[in-house]
Amino acid sequence: MGIYERKAIALAEKLGTSNPFCICKNMGITIEYADLDNPLGDTIYLNKSPIILLSDNIQEKSKKYLVCAHELGHVVLHNGIQNYYLINRTTKRKMESEADRFANGLLEKFSIEEFGVSYNYFLSNN
Repeated sequence: MGIYERKAIALAEKLGTSNPFCICKNMGITIEYADLDNPLGDTIYLNKSPIILLSDNIQEKSKKYLVCAHELGHVVLHNGIQNYYLINRTTKRKMESEADRFANGLLEKFSIEEFGVSYNYFLSNN
């Protein structure tokens, strides 16, 4: 387990939940649904407050959790950084990888708590 996964778990333990939607609520992060196709999620800032945008085209509940956890990772790890398209490709790839690792750590904890099985179990059986 790496640093980003550990950060996700530490945040979940601090807030008493590993559900990314509950964490956002507890942190005062607004979640809005928008007509997004690619990417399926984004984070914008309004008066320095993060707003997570999720595609209203996401049908699977598990995908909503994944995208929310990924965007939460950006808020926690890259707070205030907007306009990813202005960042060079190497930095953008690194930030996306970090957010993915954060999401995986958080969803692993959530999956075990909620369903008693590893998140990777769901990934390998779908």
